[in-house]
Amino acid sequence: MTDLDFGRRVYRIGPRQRPFFVADVRSSVVCAAIWSAIAALAVYGVFTGSAQITPAEAFQALIGRGDSYTSMVVLEWRAPRVLIAVLLGASLAISGAIFQNLTGNPLGSPDVIGFQTGSYAGALIVMLIFGGGSAETMAGAFTGGVVTAFVVFFLSSKRGAVRGVRLIIVGIGVSAMLASVNVWILLTATVEDAIMASLWGAGNLSGVSWSTFWGVFGGSVLFLIGALALSRPMRLMQIGVPFATALGQNVRLVQVFAIVIGIGLTALATASVGPISFIALAAPQIARRVVRSDGLALGPTAAIGALLLLLADVVAQRIYRDSPLPVGIVTVSIGGLYFLWLLLREGKKK
Repeated sequence: MTDLDFGRRVYRIGPRQRPFFVADVRSSVVCAAIWSAIAALAVYGVFTGSAQITPAEAFQALIGRGDSYTSMVVLEWRAPRVLIAVLLGASLAISGAIFQNLTGNPLGSPDVIGFQTGSYAGALIVMLIFGGGSAETMAGAFTGGVVTAFVVFFLSSKRGAVRGVRLIIVGIGVSAMLASVNVWILLTATVEDAIMASLWGAGNLSGVSWSTFWGVFGGSVLFLIGALALSRPMRLMQIGVPFATALGQNVRLVQVFAIVIGIGLTALATASVGPISFIALAAPQIARRVVRSDGLALGPTAAIGALLLLLADVVAQRIYRDSPLPVGIVTVSIGGLYFLWLLLREGKKK
């Protein structure tokens, strides 16, 4: 029996594979606990709210026996909002895990390296300059995020390779420039248009319909399946590119597909409900600490992301019932504290 030591993780080659079994059991237990909490929180989100509807009336609406008003509130407003929060939370978290794995840096999340700012810029251009509708705005946000991602990767590449630290620095610089462009666009717009655009830019799940959910669901499922297919190759890359190459893996192809999937998940979420910050940054790291793993941990990461976004939306709706907050404000408030803690922790290591 041989032990191969790669950093913190020891890979044992031989008939005994107990460490993998133990890790899988812990991950399964953690995922089951988190999804149970998500289910309980989803029930709370569907059964309660600012509308004067009792839980019993909400239950009657769910089984198809409610009146028209109750059915509209529960089935058309609350239910798709809860489901899309779970779906987008999982999508953003997996996107963050992919980019953090590619860059080898805990700060390598899409909202830090500028992809969401690019999506916001694309949406503002369509909304305030060209006067496009909701469908055009979603297309503009998706295009803005994809174009920004490719610009960041092009500027950060050197001799055909992308370095993690270089990518983060270039992404922060591009994000800062785009943020100034976004402010200029808002200042040149009318007050009413600027307010509406700012609400969208804060990340808002209000007004989500079933058509929006199913559109996002169709796109997200394709990208999530791709992320699952890339999970093993990316784990090998995390051990080391020479090790993955020696095993016959096409590292460059894996990196390209991982970038496309990560960008797709982020751009799709941003295009549908606006930029939602810090879910992609915090969820992968929380998941790795919970399951005590230094790998991708896609299952726990998706569960943590879904729980964080759903919890943030429930809190945002209930802080001020007369005037609910955009969910992005809550995620930024929570994520800012986590970001500060992360910076302090990384600084102490050095």
